[in-house]
Amino acid sequence: MDYRIEQKDIDLLRTAGMNEADLDHSRKVADKALEIARRTGATLDLALVGRGALFHDLGKTATHEISHGRIGAELGAKLGLPQAVTAIMEKHIRGGLTEPEAVELGLPVKDYTLHRLEERIIIYADRLVDIIQDGIVEIREEAEAEARFVEILNGYPKYGKNEITLKRYLGYHEEIQGLIAGRIIDAPRLAGMLAQGGVTLLDVRRKADHQAAPDMIPGAVWRDPEQVAQWAGELPADTAIVIYCLRGGSVSQSVSNTLREKGIAIAYLDGGLKAWNDCGKNLT
Repeated sequence: MDYRIEQKDIDLLRTAGMNEADLDHSRKVADKALEIARRTGATLDLALVGRGALFHDLGKTATHEISHGRIGAELGAKLGLPQAVTAIMEKHIRGGLTEPEAVELGLPVKDYTLHRLEERIIIYADRLVDIIQDGIVEIREEAEAEARFVEILNGYPKYGKNEITLKRYLGYHEEIQGLIAGRIIDAPRLAGMLAQGGVTLLDVRRKADHQAAPDMIPGAVWRDPEQVAQWAGELPADTAIVIYCLRGGSVSQSVSNTLREKGIAIAYLDGGLKAWNDCGKNLT
């Protein structure tokens, strides 16, 4: 179902004490996050995207320091907001901290990983809105912030923060833009494609991973990712080609890059086999 920001949530932020500048930022992040979410074509909880983005800076009603994420999550819980929304408040600091980063910043040591695509879209939108609104980088139209995202984050420490944070943000950019461009697809979309037919599906998990758990997505054929140059020429030219690895990370990306260099159109499964299992899909 589609989702629109509700006036009652805006009123709740005002009642909680959010100033108009922070509220304007939050509304822009929510609008941008929803826009991006729709463009990905992925099956998403748009209410979580919208509300998570709108409330992500709730803690700024108390402080603009780095602790505003933790404080916002506590305030959100007291207001009765869903745990999925309060988690976004706490995890949005630096886009999903590692434990050593949390220690360095004096924050509670816990899992800040952005496990859900909805969360990653919100963090990506937050950074884009900063770029668009800050006036540090000359942006003539909003789309330019996405087109120049890698250049801007590499060139302006304010946005990249440090090497670890920069790598994290660039990873979100690659994933989300890949979904928008159709280079990456989510599990529900793959299921729909398989139901319609005309898909060549390849399991490119590392050999050891495949041997340890040989069950595959129905219709898939295993191919050794280390031998991609040898089997690339065998791929049919008249079907969509989708690959997946264990988690949709470096293996899928490496195989995809090699195939694209050979002029072969390819998409890979976001989150890999784990995402397929998490959606309750069958294996064979």
